[in-house]
Amino acid sequence: MRKSLKTLCAALGMAAVVTATAPSAHALTSSFDVLNFKPAISNKTDYFTVYSSQTVAKHGWNTGFYVDFAHNPLEIAFPTLGTRFQGVVNNTIVGNFYATYGLLDWFSVGMNIPVVFWLDYVNSLPPPFGTGTGASDSMTELGDIRFEMKFRILNNEDKLIGLALVPFLTIPSGDSLHFVGNGTLTGGIKIVLDFNIHERVKLALNVGYLGRDDVTIGGVRIDDQLLLGLGLSIKIIERLSFLVEAHTEPVLRDLFQNEVQTPAEVLGGFRIKVAEHWDVNVGGGAGLTLGVGSPDFRAFLGLNYNWAPEPCPACERKPEVEARQITIDQVIHFEFDKSNIRPQSYPILDDVVSIIKSNPSIKSVQIEGYTDSIGSDAYNQKLSQRRAASVKAYLVNKGVPASMLNAVGYGESKPVASNDTAEGRAKNRRTEFHVEQ
Repeated sequence: MRKSLKTLCAALGMAAVVTATAPSAHALTSSFDVLNFKPAISNKTDYFTVYSSQTVAKHGWNTGFYVDFAHNPLEIAFPTLGTRFQGVVNNTIVGNFYATYGLLDWFSVGMNIPVVFWLDYVNSLPPPFGTGTGASDSMTELGDIRFEMKFRILNNEDKLIGLALVPFLTIPSGDSLHFVGNGTLTGGIKIVLDFNIHERVKLALNVGYLGRDDVTIGGVRIDDQLLLGLGLSIKIIERLSFLVEAHTEPVLRDLFQNEVQTPAEVLGGFRIKVAEHWDVNVGGGAGLTLGVGSPDFRAFLGLNYNWAPEPCPACERKPEVEARQITIDQVIHFEFDKSNIRPQSYPILDDVVSIIKSNPSIKSVQIEGYTDSIGSDAYNQKLSQRRAASVKAYLVNKGVPASMLNAVGYGESKPVASNDTAEGRAKNRRTEFHVEQ
């Protein structure tokens, strides 16, 4: 724990040093940032730029990078005709390097550092943002570094709805004169609401606010913005998911009244699980408006690593036989609306296997599955039966004779707590092992 915190503090310290030295490389002038591809750095495995409610596990890490190409993210155009007049930022290739650390199961902190590898900039604007000559320059710049936190309020790991808050802050490390930085501190918050629609389909909605300087450049006025994002994730097979996202950041002052002040974009792509903990992200998109930062088209490639510490058996009470029952303190976790056991519960069931094998007096065990009251009685009955049968299959696969085990589902018929509260419903979603000697 201390080593992880030292690593995180060192990373934050390095970012602070970079920020402190950035003004020496360029003047800080209030501007706007055309780097609109901003990875959702605290997600586990969902979405590209849209946030899900799930947080990084306690003492776990989520880290990686994206390389993003955008064509014509900033140009002078005729909004009424929808045609290009002259480019300002013609092309960018940007690397986003990020890391997020889970301080608690429901709270994480993270940082994203954008590095502009290539900026094709046209000096078509008057000073200080150009020379007015129309000459083209290529350069490498640093973008605005972003810090963020995520607070998970509702956990939808095995439920329908999740909720989280994501406050964030960017520091002016980017070159605002070339529109890869805001030239001043910005900050805001996002509200994250996501839904497990089906065992293979997820939907996320982000609504947020960005507070920033009121600036007008080249007749374009950018002020505080409303942040809207929508994401859909479809798991095609176990290792392959298709993602589609749409986002827009309209200026609140003239909400949806001016296309140039309403950047909007749609993204699509695939997430491929190439190994345990490792995912490859690939996709592209296109701008839907002439808004600042909306490119004609975009392409991106990313690599993500997500790691969580293994459960600590020594830190928890092991299952034991008490009054003709194998008592366990931990919850057996299943995938949402399914009977598949989550890997995090394997150590718990392995301990149950050890108890059965090491106690010759145990002749048979009844595995009982229970649910909360969400859903119909008939549906919960079938779900609890499938889950009890899944636990039985796991124990048999570990060497317990099938003849010793009987799986029964009781649905929501025997609650041990009130179903009126989230805490009570969590207690009612349980698996019990009753011993017959």
